Amino acid sequence: MKKIGFVIGLYGEEVNGGAEKHCKMLAERACRYYDVEVLTTTAKDYKTFTPFYKEGVEEINGVRVRRFRTIPFNQERFSTFYNKSRTGRKIRRFLYKRGLLRYVASLFPSWSLFAKKEIETLKKHGLYSPDLIDYVKTNEASYSALFLISYPCPNFYFINDIIPHKCIFIPTAHDEGDFFRAYLADIFTTIKHIAFNTASERDLCQRIFGNKMSSNSILAVGVELEEAADFSDVQLKYNLPNRYVLYFGRIAEEKIGNLIPWFIAYKNQSDDPVKLVLTGGNFMAKCEHPDIQYTGFVSESEKTALIKHAQLVVNPSDRESLSLLLLETMQLGKPALVNGKSEVMKQHCIDSNFAAHYYISKSDFIQKLNEMLALDQFEENEGPSRKAISYVEENYSWNKILERLNVVIDS
Repeated sequence: MKKIGFVIGLYGEEVNGGAEKHCKMLAERACRYYDVEVLTTTAKDYKTFTPFYKEGVEEINGVRVRRFRTIPFNQERFSTFYNKSRTGRKIRRFLYKRGLLRYVASLFPSWSLFAKKEIETLKKHGLYSPDLIDYVKTNEASYSALFLISYPCPNFYFINDIIPHKCIFIPTAHDEGDFFRAYLADIFTTIKHIAFNTASERDLCQRIFGNKMSSNSILAVGVELEEAADFSDVQLKYNLPNRYVLYFGRIAEEKIGNLIPWFIAYKNQSDDPVKLVLTGGNFMAKCEHPDIQYTGFVSESEKTALIKHAQLVVNPSDRESLSLLLLETMQLGKPALVNGKSEVMKQHCIDSNFAAHYYISKSDFIQKLNEMLALDQFEENEGPSRKAISYVEENYSWNKILERLNVVIDS
């Protein structure tokens, strides 16, 4: 049986995040066909990087997880190096906004001059683990392939430098400042293969890394929700209202954007008793408002129940490479409203013949929210529901994803 590894910054039942869930789902299904190992750190969050798990090996849902300590994190020291290493990022983003980066990158795929300071910054990052990197260097012969998941992880540059011929990169890329770091050009043009989540994500990367980008394909991840818990129990446990709009995932400023103030603005001009329910780990100050409720972490079966009984689900993030939140909502045939500034989610809406809808501004959000909530009250929304379910079945079934995974590993 071939041995494959998944390398990611955080991993565990207590970890909340799209890329982390993506890794967990792939690893747990791949272990039916391969000897699977996850290489990760002892940290649980992206803010403090404080050790939470013990070093060493454990098993989670049939997957062997090997944890390594990270360097002690010093925010002030990291910020100093980070701010001094921004030149390459600024130049590359300037060229990108003017539509020139694709052509410049095709001529000059490596930006080593600017990358030097960035590499020093990587060594100050809270997830930097020399022990993990050394382990890969010593044991690389035992792996047929290593999947590196989510580009912000600082260990990837060093792992790819050791064994680019065995590395498959799942970047979970989106348009943000740090994605224009010069050192990423080296990874994207030297790694063996890049497995994207969507065509929109691949198009973004082609505009940034040009025609020297490594061989690539669309892999994505399957969608499979647990059976819903009894909603009456869930409603009682979390004191849920009868009508609510749901967001689930990491509750952080970079993920939810203007969702809370824009929802409150909607409520100020509506007599609908609907509330906004935020589900997941909270990494920002709570909003004390009678129409905003927090549940904290919920189980997978509780999450399914929450989606099924929501009036609609909203994803306000503009930083998505796939959006499991949206796909899980569509799998259940529920209406979804997403941020149209995310090209990936906008494309999901278009490709599904608008089984989901997107907004592009505050006024558009309020108008779409009002229309979708009114539709839920007065009409059977069966057409969009069928379209949503069919879209997920045709594009994100696990059988298709695992077929693609096998092809990538075999190659």
